[in-house]
Amino acid sequence: MYALTALMRSLRGICNSIYVGSRLLSRYGGFNEVAVQVLLGKLNVCKGSRRGEVLVSIDDLPILSSLGTYETDCFIDYKCGEVIKHNAVMPEYPQFIIDVSFWRRHTENELRSLIIQLMQTLRELRRYLWDGNLTIAGVDDEFMNLLRKFTGNINTATRFLGSIPSNYLKSAVMLDPYGDVELTEDIIKSTDAFIIGGISDSEVIRKGETYELYKSLGLSELNVPRVKLTLRGVLTGVPERINKLVSILLMVKFSNYNLEDAVISNQSKADKINRLHRELSTLRAVDLNTLGNLLIWLGLTPWDNKVASVLRRRGLYLQ
Repeated sequence: MYALTALMRSLRGICNSIYVGSRLLSRYGGFNEVAVQVLLGKLNVCKGSRRGEVLVSIDDLPILSSLGTYETDCFIDYKCGEVIKHNAVMPEYPQFIIDVSFWRRHTENELRSLIIQLMQTLRELRRYLWDGNLTIAGVDDEFMNLLRKFTGNINTATRFLGSIPSNYLKSAVMLDPYGDVELTEDIIKSTDAFIIGGISDSEVIRKGETYELYKSLGLSELNVPRVKLTLRGVLTGVPERINKLVSILLMVKFSNYNLEDAVISNQSKADKINRLHRELSTLRAVDLNTLGNLLIWLGLTPWDNKVASVLRRRGLYLQ
């Protein structure tokens, strides 16, 4: 929760604690998301007394919410009588760069899906970092007009650039399902910039477009590695949506998830069913113990209708 940590540290010596109302937590999703809104100038840190329950502490500075007896001298809200200025500074890295240079190739529905994924990616980043850690590259005026058509005038510090800044490429990788390097936890933790192709293939199969984008950006000349994310060495069942890929990277980098657990946590039901199909097809014989372990691994139950359908087609049953 980098935004929250940066904000709280900037208020040390000014506030003895901070109150955040449940209304704001519900609207924005959590404490870090509320801190992001303060950094964006949509919310203010205010001087004033509030009572609540201590829910979390950052460097021994309590953060309150809900009902309680602990009294604080500062709170966060939209407007207040006395606004407290802060000097919170967020780290520029890691950077998550979505390059949309090929956006004109998409159908209207694919463009809508792409923009939804971009907004969901921003939401994922706000859980850990803030808007400034997201860069949308390859944009032009036409794309920005299209973005505003779908999202309105969103309040964000996300960078919208025509090309990827050269300083971001000093420690960068590009995610490509057909890359020649296997993505590992060590790579994720040691990398400063993650480049993802802004490509949606919900209606048109676009195999190889990520590599084409990679070459068109000149990343091959800069020796930027093309890394592939797999689940036990296999692509089947690995989420493809941009926001899911970013979520996986964030969970490994900041929440101490191992890569396999992060992938499975971000799988959709369709991803899990596809992987179940694939795993069953590789087995000559399936005993109940093997099948049970497989379902547990994927977070599936035999009572799910889709799972039951897969099992019935293979003549498998679990009581």
